[in-house]
Amino acid sequence: MLMFREGGHDRGSNHAALSGHARTGAVEHASLQGSRGLERAGLHQLARYQHVLLLQGPNGPFFARLRNYLELAGRRVSKVNFNGGDDFFYRRGAIERFTQPMPAWEAFLRKLLVEQRIDAIVVFGSSRRHHRIAARLAKELEIAFWVFEEGYVRPDYITLEEGGVNADSPIAAWELDSVPAVPRPAQKRHFTHAFAKMAWYSFLYFGGGITRRMTYPHYRHHKPFGFHEIALWLRAAYRKHRYRAQEREIKARLLADNHPPFFLVALQVYNDSQIRVHSPWRRIEDFIEWTIYSFANNAPADCLLVIKHHPMDRGHTNYERAIADCAARFGATDRVVYIHDAHLPSLLHRCSGLITVNSTTGLQALYHRVPVIALGRCFYAKPGITYQGSLDRFWSECPPVDTRAFTRFRNGLIHGSQVNSSFYADKSVGELTQRHHRFWRRCCQLASAVGLVVVDAYGGLDFASMTRWVSAVVVSLVG
Repeated sequence: MLMFREGGHDRGSNHAALSGHARTGAVEHASLQGSRGLERAGLHQLARYQHVLLLQGPNGPFFARLRNYLELAGRRVSKVNFNGGDDFFYRRGAIERFTQPMPAWEAFLRKLLVEQRIDAIVVFGSSRRHHRIAARLAKELEIAFWVFEEGYVRPDYITLEEGGVNADSPIAAWELDSVPAVPRPAQKRHFTHAFAKMAWYSFLYFGGGITRRMTYPHYRHHKPFGFHEIALWLRAAYRKHRYRAQEREIKARLLADNHPPFFLVALQVYNDSQIRVHSPWRRIEDFIEWTIYSFANNAPADCLLVIKHHPMDRGHTNYERAIADCAARFGATDRVVYIHDAHLPSLLHRCSGLITVNSTTGLQALYHRVPVIALGRCFYAKPGITYQGSLDRFWSECPPVDTRAFTRFRNGLIHGSQVNSSFYADKSVGELTQRHHRFWRRCCQLASAVGLVVVDAYGGLDFASMTRWVSAVVVSLVG
């Protein structure tokens, strides 16, 4: 039986206090009517707490905007910054800087939580090491723990859940026949240029991390700060155009009306914590080998296996050799295809089934009525939605999608965990102060970013004094 626990304190008075702050477009007030106890997800859920602690957020100003929204609602907000990128985008308010080695984090956080009387912790992604420790402390001290993540349903949604996301999501415990019936989601707002803004914010975030490496000597990012990482993203842009030309013929074949039958494999990024923490494999290559072996020995002889690279991983990895070696070893060289940038919905409309570890691409496939098997821990891998048998049998007996059951689940998922917003392109969330001198701000940002690359490239030289004034100018103009 489903149980939806409501976290928080002073719920009634806090909710009433929000009534005057409905101007924030991304925030929808709680609407329980017709949902039988499943509350609508929204930023209003965070404004029920008196003192909110923000840890690491998405690259960019989203957590600064969230602070503005919460302060407008009369709440106290504190923030822990872990690196120069955090400092770049979050500069105002109560800020604690964690500059110690990682083993000191638990004691540092415990002291902060107790002394500041924190009653809610908010993070982006629950698998980062300092966030996992925070989740454990929050449970011990009976403090609410809320997690943002990229939207389960994309685009135009972000995820907000209490306790965890993905495999740790409360949704993982839902029983399909107990999912509350909620209305179909209303027409959503659309956000443009989100990817371009995310890329730009990430560039600036890494620049801030490079500039202040000496301030945070013990910090280790999941993607190392440095020119090498920036070079990989530049390589990704180059590869996108190269692959588009190289794969034109095979994409035309797969998308033609008389296309061969094929199964689609959706790869995840090479360092995805959902692979390392919530799957039987430690590396994407291991998952590829497992899948090709099963396909070669069990799939119908006239079928192809199409392995699609993750677009965010284009510059970091290339599995062409690993895939070719596996296909040759298992006698499937002519039946395995590796592609990068084909239009995913078009592939889903034509494929016979989708194989994934635990990617949210599975939800998109189910939406297009494509049978799905999820091989790792996955919040939507439930009887009645995804295939529950073995991969060896999936190739020949995957049943059609129960669209009624999936629609009920998807509506509940959106209602209970998805916020119609964007981390990068939604300016209505806690709108920042009016900005001026836009042209000169962009010029200074670009000059600063280029300077940071030069600093990193000549890391043996001390450019701190030269970059300090540039950073100060950029800080004053970013707003």
